Amino acid sequence: MKVLILSSNTGEGHNSAAAAVASKLTERGHSCDIKDALTYISGGMSDFICGWHVRLYRKAPKLFDLGYKVVEKGQNTKWGVGFAAFLNKGAKNLAADVRKSGYDRVLSTHPFSAFMFTTAVKKYALTVKSGFIATDYTCSPPVERTCMDLYFIPHKEVAHDFLSKGIPEYKIVASGLPVRGEFYKRYNKTAAKRALGLPQDKHNLLLMCGSMGCGPLKQITQRLSVTMPDDAHLTVICGSNKKLKRELKTLRYPRGNVRVVGFTNRINYYMDSADMIITKAGGITCTEAMVKRLPMVLINAVGGCETYNRTFFISRGGAVETSGKITDLALQLLKKPRRLEDMSAAMDAIYPGNAAENICDYICKE
Repeated sequence: MKVLILSSNTGEGHNSAAAAVASKLTERGHSCDIKDALTYISGGMSDFICGWHVRLYRKAPKLFDLGYKVVEKGQNTKWGVGFAAFLNKGAKNLAADVRKSGYDRVLSTHPFSAFMFTTAVKKYALTVKSGFIATDYTCSPPVERTCMDLYFIPHKEVAHDFLSKGIPEYKIVASGLPVRGEFYKRYNKTAAKRALGLPQDKHNLLLMCGSMGCGPLKQITQRLSVTMPDDAHLTVICGSNKKLKRELKTLRYPRGNVRVVGFTNRINYYMDSADMIITKAGGITCTEAMVKRLPMVLINAVGGCETYNRTFFISRGGAVETSGKITDLALQLLKKPRRLEDMSAAMDAIYPGNAAENICDYICKE
């Protein structure tokens, strides 16, 4: 079987989910390609859109949230109609590539690419079986305007959201949200700290805000560095935000209780080393934390689809948030090991299993 997975560079989560599924398909002897759907319009345009997406996340998150709400309410703004037409331009090239390359299945990890594929089916008579893989705990717009054969959702308890948007029940598969295979390998805290060179005799707080390093990381780092107890250590992951990494590196931490890290492929180790994670509610990050049974203190950094991710995990006991100071809440939790244990147990109760395995099982069966 030859599979095309359409992703997008608008946030690393979509690529991460695509890579998790591709890895499992390859293990089973199938051929799999991952492509940025926006490149079917043009490579330069993909860079342009993804670049602005990063800028909005980092510099104007409220504007991003507002735009999401406008689209979610179904308001046909000139921008929205124009962008839909813009996506349609890539459908012809997508259809040609699917036929030329002989793909048997097409999967999508982003609503944009699912919308583009739907257009390719309608306008260019593609008959290839397809599936959409949701990377947030909601039915994000414009998913309701797509027509895929299957919809792989993060958890059975969000099925109602997809049903309310008109997705037929027989197309919905509660597979879980796929994360990379290394997150299913668990190390005890001692081994993880040793591998990372972190203090063995201290609690480790992990602070990160997605691959783009957005949100109030600098302020939180500064405050925690002076308010943490002597038996606590903070690890800050800046992701691709090189400016933030430089700024945090230049700050002085007289107590030596902060480590600043840029982009890293060892997030699974950092999660295993931590007592809790302070983060924004990205779908991938929250799922990785759930797989690791790592309690979350969630930052309302962006809004949009992440609002639903926060609600999902907070309402089920795996995460907390506050309208006050995030740092105060995190330090209060650190003094309550029983509460942290309860949050870990809550994660275990909603864990849907290895999502990439579940998706591959279903695709191969179909």
